[in-house]
Amino acid sequence: MKIEGSVALVTGANRGIGKAIVEVLRDRGAARIYATARNVDGLAALVATDPERIVPLALDVTDRAAVRAAAAQATDVTLLVNNAGTAQFSGFLNTDDPATAHADMDVNYFGTLSMIRAFAPRLKANGGGAIVNVASIASFVNFPVLASYSASKAATHSLTQGVRAELKAQGTLVVGVYPGPVDTDMARGLDAPKVPAAQIAKATLDAVATGTEDVFPDEASANLRAGLLSDPKATEQQVGTMLPG
Repeated sequence: MKIEGSVALVTGANRGIGKAIVEVLRDRGAARIYATARNVDGLAALVATDPERIVPLALDVTDRAAVRAAAAQATDVTLLVNNAGTAQFSGFLNTDDPATAHADMDVNYFGTLSMIRAFAPRLKANGGGAIVNVASIASFVNFPVLASYSASKAATHSLTQGVRAELKAQGTLVVGVYPGPVDTDMARGLDAPKVPAAQIAKATLDAVATGTEDVFPDEASANLRAGLLSDPKATEQQVGTMLPG
């Protein structure tokens, strides 16, 4: 799919990977970019870089009515980037409060599902287009320090595979992106080397342009993926040492 001339909608565009994806879309000639966030005030500086093409939209992906409203407004979308996410730094057993697990699943899995359900018909009407789901290498192995986050990203990976099969007939490319630690506000509490968000954004849009379905955009994610393929139990045990504090 060509990035130049495309019409994209990016969730969680106010910072981190989402902001970087909007910037790369802008630089690669997207015709229009709907940049979404729960609070559009956080988008002001980004929109100011190209107010003719970057359109701010208030959107909470956990609010189904808001998702439907966004789909009703952005009817020309050809590229949907599901980037909005959250991460609770908690294990499964160091709390009995279900809110931690619900927070991660509601945004990372159910929010992504709602967006796909709302926008898949728009993409079909506009010729097929593409969907990008920004997941994590934690989709494939649980990091105990981010237990529910890992579970939610595993669900997002399964969702990506399922909708890829369902949307094949309408010509929609579905791309899963599985980064390791990225230098964003969300990952601030993770004690690990991090790569710039721009690196993930460029690799993501390169994949859309080439039709690549699975993206491991940094050295950490590529190495973990290789480890999971060659010795999954050893990799599980290695990651399992990252326990909640």
